Amino acid sequence: MGGRPGPDEPTRTGRSPRPAERLLPVALLLAVLVLDGVIAVRHWPLPLLGGLDELAHLATAGLLLTALLPERRGRLRPWALVGAVAIDIDHVPMYCWDVGSASSGRPGTHSLAVVLVLLAAGTLSRRLRVPLCGLALGVLCHLVRDVATGPGVPLLWPLTGTSVSVPYVAHVAVLTSVAMAAAFWRGPSTCAPDGAG
Repeated sequence: MGGRPGPDEPTRTGRSPRPAERLLPVALLLAVLVLDGVIAVRHWPLPLLGGLDELAHLATAGLLLTALLPERRGRLRPWALVGAVAIDIDHVPMYCWDVGSASSGRPGTHSLAVVLVLLAAGTLSRRLRVPLCGLALGVLCHLVRDVATGPGVPLLWPLTGTSVSVPYVAHVAVLTSVAMAAAFWRGPSTCAPDGAG
């Protein structure tokens, strides 16, 4: 009583991190890099390329959510993971009927407008707030990857269809920083002993 908590006891600042929780951001970063490496080695048939890219989108979203989404907002996580891949349904009309493509080569709905519409709908519907805001967060995670791969994204569509892109190496540097911070910086702070200092 009144002493320092044991290594597996929760503290006032949060619960003790498990080793797997510290490794998860690094594992997700490695998954993104491996998938991107596989994608880059050859010209894959479109269905296979799409599957590899969706796995990389899930890993990217998982990394960002693991590192940046507070635990108290955990109900958003499953919806965000769905949103991170579901936005690509807008490729179907583009590939099948050449409809919906912005000048960037990606559909116009790959933009911040979709994020804003989902957030606005979430504020109007209390019952659907968590799903819609989670989907918006997932679309944002999707755009983080797409802005560094392929032709970029029309972020400001419908105001302009101009593609916005960043160098892939900058994208990897940001993801690496996020993963390292989540694994090595944020983790220890959750297990600081009560009354330490």
